[in-house]
Amino acid sequence: MFEIGFSELLVCFLVALVVLGPEKLPKLARTIGRWTGQAKGYLRNLTTELERESQLAELRQQLDEARRAMQEGAASFKDTVQKEAGDLHDTVKKETEAARKAADDLGKDKP
Repeated sequence: MFEIGFSELLVCFLVALVVLGPEKLPKLARTIGRWTGQAKGYLRNLTTELERESQLAELRQQLDEARRAMQEGAASFKDTVQKEAGDLHDTVKKETEAARKAADDLGKDKP
């Protein structure tokens, strides 16, 4: 942005000393120091809040990704279970029909 060298700072100090006088200059320096400290504190708090918000956004994104992965895994598991249950149902149905047919054939063979 801009730089203030020692010579510029010395000139500002001398002008302030001449304009304000030696009685008011220390009070002004304390006031400026206090304002500067408060501004730094506000900036530090703002920076902390922004970092906290960015971490929160990152955690939310990770949570959404984990939730999406879990839902995809659950859907895949559900599809697999339904397919296996359908296959088992078909097998049981075929075996039941075969057993009935065998029982009917056995019943017809008996006099």
